[in-house]
Amino acid sequence: AVQIVFYLCVGEFLFRVDLGRHLGAILLTLLVYAWVAASLGVLVGAVVRAEDKVVGLCVLSSLVMAAVGGCWWPLEIAPPAFQTVAHCLPTGWALTALHQLISFGSGFGAVLVPLGVLLAFGAAANFLAARFFRS
Repeated sequence: AVQIVFYLCVGEFLFRVDLGRHLGAILLTLLVYAWVAASLGVLVGAVVRAEDKVVGLCVLSSLVMAAVGGCWWPLEIAPPAFQTVAHCLPTGWALTALHQLISFGSGFGAVLVPLGVLLAFGAAANFLAARFFRS
């Protein structure tokens, strides 16, 4: 949460990035996505036994999810099949919500579905992590 607020402030005040009119919805989207990412990390930690493999797997999966999910280029320019694959990942839904809020100026109502899907990803990851957790 601190990193999210810090980077939003740096973007807004240092680089003059226009975040649009719905800062609350942007913060909510980013916080939900951060929870999903943390939940997926805990899931990987619960399933994989070796600590060094956990780190490598998390780094690799985050890079793949970033590329496929639209963090490296806007999904709007990708072919429809690629967009469908992107929406199988939490990054695709987070970027869809952020594009609606920042790029297209949509309101909170436009991100209810992406936020719902992100919440489902996080809940599933938490459930599975609790199921596979070893003491």
